[in-house]
Amino acid sequence: MAGPSHPEAFRAERQFTRSVFAGLVLLGLVAVAGPLLSYRGDVHEARSQFRTRTAREARVYAQALSLHLKLLKSELSRVAAGVGPDMQEDKATEDMQDLTTPDAGLFRQGILLLDAAGRPRWSEPPGLPVAPSLSERPWFQRVLAQQAPTVDALAPGSSTFVVAVPVVRHNRTAGMLVGLLDTGEELPGARPTGEHLTLLVLNRQGDLFVPDSPPAWATAPGFGARVESLLNGEGQEWELLHGQVFAWATPVPGTELRLVLAADETATLAPIRDRLLLQLLVLAVLQVGTLLLFSLHWRRVYRLFLGMERRAAEKETMAALGSAASLIAHEVKNSLNGLKAAIGMLAPSEEQGFAVRTLRGQIDRLAHLATSLLHFGKQPRVQRIPVDLPHLVREVLDGLRVLPEAEEVRVEAQLDGELLLSGDPLLLATALDNLVRNAMEAAVAAKDLGQVASPEVRVRLHQRDGEAVVEVEDNAGGPPPGFEDRLFEPFVTSKPKGVGLGLSMSRRAVEQQGGRLTFARIPGGSRFRVHLPVQPHPGDFPDVQELSA
Repeated sequence: MAGPSHPEAFRAERQFTRSVFAGLVLLGLVAVAGPLLSYRGDVHEARSQFRTRTAREARVYAQALSLHLKLLKSELSRVAAGVGPDMQEDKATEDMQDLTTPDAGLFRQGILLLDAAGRPRWSEPPGLPVAPSLSERPWFQRVLAQQAPTVDALAPGSSTFVVAVPVVRHNRTAGMLVGLLDTGEELPGARPTGEHLTLLVLNRQGDLFVPDSPPAWATAPGFGARVESLLNGEGQEWELLHGQVFAWATPVPGTELRLVLAADETATLAPIRDRLLLQLLVLAVLQVGTLLLFSLHWRRVYRLFLGMERRAAEKETMAALGSAASLIAHEVKNSLNGLKAAIGMLAPSEEQGFAVRTLRGQIDRLAHLATSLLHFGKQPRVQRIPVDLPHLVREVLDGLRVLPEAEEVRVEAQLDGELLLSGDPLLLATALDNLVRNAMEAAVAAKDLGQVASPEVRVRLHQRDGEAVVEVEDNAGGPPPGFEDRLFEPFVTSKPKGVGLGLSMSRRAVEQQGGRLTFARIPGGSRFRVHLPVQPHPGDFPDVQELSA
């Protein structure tokens, strides 16, 4: 991750991310605007056509109803002309029977002959039950007063129509002939032909004749007044619980009736709405897909950016370390040169031979370490020479026997066989020295904490798949959880007094020679593996090439 020392980079990153997401949101809004505008236009057009069709159908129903009622009045007037002067059946009996036949009659409910007082004189079929208060009905009084046929409900809220025509004798209304019919069965247009349509027929007072079971909104108080307001306008849209209903009212010509055709707009607009939802769903899927692709791409780019920033920070750190170490390295190297000269004056006897060799090896490694620190931020020059890897590992282990931890750690080495490769012995020795030293120090620390009773370090050397592999294992329990990703970063360490350069320098030393350094947890500890190519580079072993030639 980028360190906190780059606030400008973080601000630029956030600004770029916000700009990109704002652009994507703007593109999404533009993409959604098209279907929404199209939906609005389609709804307006469909609603206009729907209302025009509803008004036309309402007028057609009203004309059909008017013609039918005119026919009923005409037939009753013809029958009324045959009624005798004493309000007897006379010759009208046969005509009345024709009009009341169950299958083909116009008045299947029956026909009544009433006198001017509203008393029934006779009926067809005979014995037809009659309410005693017919003379008080508005339609009865209207026929008596106007001497003109009328159509109305038998009683308020009744679904039975009455078609009443006066029986006039000597310019006086002697009575009236009343035809009864069930509006649900004998009235044309009582059932609308289209789906989602409701046909209503009512009088001026708001009494509904059709349908038999009107919807709840048609029986609400004030419905008759709303219908009268519809007659003065061009239809009206009503908001109901289940959606929107457009109603159109028209008078039935030649009558006091009103016809209302109500149509559910929700069902008509549903396909348009479903198409819009489908378009929005497709756009949403495309937008989500775009965001996912952008997120994946941006994540990849961001990781590359973080890697580049981390490498730049490492280079800055290495350069700073090289500048600081250059002041120290000269003094250290001068002291090491003095020690090396003093050791050279010693005569190595059998008793002092091991100590002298150890001191010389450590002085060489310290000098190499000082040089490495001096040039830590620079690419060192690797000197490849033939290296006897088992011998080099033994020298590293011999040099570490002088450490204070060596007395507490049991070091097991399996270095059988011969293995010759091309490499820089000082770089290899530095890398192996750091790995074994870290393992010994970690094992002793684990013992001090009571985690292990017997600290152990195992060093094995073998060849596999064209590589020389050096394994360094310990039983110290391994680094803290989640620490593996930063194990080889410079100046990162889990030891209280560590500097954090050992593993980083070891990896660089191995990679500069074409190898690789890996880490793995094992039961109870850690394992570091140094993989080095065994195949020699051309010119590495000139003596061997000359012998083979």
